[in-house]
Amino acid sequence: MDQATHPLLRFTCLTTWSLPCRTARSYTFGSDMKYHVHLHSLLTFGGIDKYGQWLYPKHKKKLFKHVDYRNTFRNIFINLIYQNEAKGKLVLEDRHQASIAELKDKKWAFHVTKPAMSTQTIELYLARYINRIAVTNSRLKYLKKTKEVRLVYNDYRHQNRGQVAPQKTKSFDPILFMQQYLMHVLPPYFQKSRRYGIHASAAKKKYSKLIESKLRKNKNTIRTVIEIITHLLKVPTLRCANCQHQHFDIQPIRSDTNYIYSFLTIPNNRSP
Repeated sequence: MDQATHPLLRFTCLTTWSLPCRTARSYTFGSDMKYHVHLHSLLTFGGIDKYGQWLYPKHKKKLFKHVDYRNTFRNIFINLIYQNEAKGKLVLEDRHQASIAELKDKKWAFHVTKPAMSTQTIELYLARYINRIAVTNSRLKYLKKTKEVRLVYNDYRHQNRGQVAPQKTKSFDPILFMQQYLMHVLPPYFQKSRRYGIHASAAKKKYSKLIESKLRKNKNTIRTVIEIITHLLKVPTLRCANCQHQHFDIQPIRSDTNYIYSFLTIPNNRSP
C-alpha cells in the first residue's frame, strides 16, 4: 500500500486543522510504567477537496468505519517495516518474520472516539503528558526500611465506565526502577509531537483561508491567559521606561543554532 496515494491516508492527512498543537503524539509508557508504545492522534472532522472547498464526511458520527481505520493503520505499519528493512535500517530475523506474518491477520487495538466540536477535554488530558516522561514525584515513594520504590498507578483494566480508575501500588527494587525509568527517556531532539496534513507549516499557509470559521481555534487564547494571570497577580502593565507608552515595535530575533553546542555535544542533531 502506498502511504501517499491511499485514499484513506490522503483524506486523514487533510483532517487536522482544529488542534492547538498538532495531530500525533507518541508515548512509550502506561500508568504503571510498563513499556507500552502507543500514539494519540487528533483529526478534524473533514478536509479540503480538490476544488478547495471544505468537505464534511458523509457519516455524521465518524470519519470512516472502524475497520477501515484499523486495517489501514495495520497495513501501512507493516509495510513501513519492510521498507526500512529494504533500506538497511532494520534487520529482521526469522522470528520477526513469523511474528509479522501472524500479525497480518490479527485485529489490531485501535480506538476511535466520536467527533465533537469542543476538544478541550481531550486536549487537557493529552497536554499533561507532552512535556514529561513516565511518572511524577507525587506518585513515587521510597521505603527506607524495605529499601524499595513504591509506585502508585491507575488500574484502567478494572475501571468501571463513567468512574475514575481505581489506584493500585507496585514495588520495585531501586536499581530495577531506575532501569524501568530510563527506558522512557527519549533520545536527544526526538520529536514527541508532530504535525501532518493542513497542520504542516506549508499546507497551513496554503489552506488557512479555506477553513470554516467555526473550526478555527481562538488565536487569542495565549494572550487571554496572560491577561488573566497578570490581573490575578496584579502585575503592572508593561510600559516604556521613558514615555510610559504601552505599544512596542516587535522585531524577530533569530535563534542561535550553535548556542546549544556551547553546553552539549550531541553526535546527531536531527530527530530520528
